[in-house]
Amino acid sequence: MSTVARAARELREAAEIVDQRRGLVATALGLLPDFALPAVRARLLRAAGCDIRRSAAILGRVHLVGPRDAARNLRIGPDVIVGPDVTFCLDERITIGRGASIGPRVMLYTASHALGPETRRMARGVAAKPIVVEEGAWVGLAAIILPGVRLGRGCVVQAGAVVASDVAANTFVAGNPAQVIDRLPERDAPV
Repeated sequence: MSTVARAARELREAAEIVDQRRGLVATALGLLPDFALPAVRARLLRAAGCDIRRSAAILGRVHLVGPRDAARNLRIGPDVIVGPDVTFCLDERITIGRGASIGPRVMLYTASHALGPETRRMARGVAAKPIVVEEGAWVGLAAIILPGVRLGRGCVVQAGAVVASDVAANTFVAGNPAQVIDRLPERDAPV
């Protein structure tokens, strides 16, 4: 067997091992009841390649969408809470800062497609942009965060909102598309 053929075979075998590992992690995560063993869920996601800080809590199954090895694009800081059934589209990096909260069924999508001709409106190529959720932000139930969005420090995204543009720090947004509803008190202001 030639050196090239041997290298190709070894590469295929390594890819199969990675796929099996991802499958085992997904199966293990799916067997745990929601809100049970958040540290174990975080550890399993770390094993899949995600960068998750030790004090982060993963409170239910999450869905990782993207190309092979996309898990490396997910970075979750310390003291973050991620609710059940959250979807992370990882064609680009998603960064979640310290103390942020991501509610159940939230979708964070880094990928989209260009507009194509009338015979195929969704162009085939993926256009991906990173998402950043800054420190202390709170994303409510079933909100959708679209590619390229930055959620500012301490902002709140209401349940069901669709966020297509950046949200300033300490701002409350709601609706589809999300609009500013109110300015929130600064970090040290009494609640």
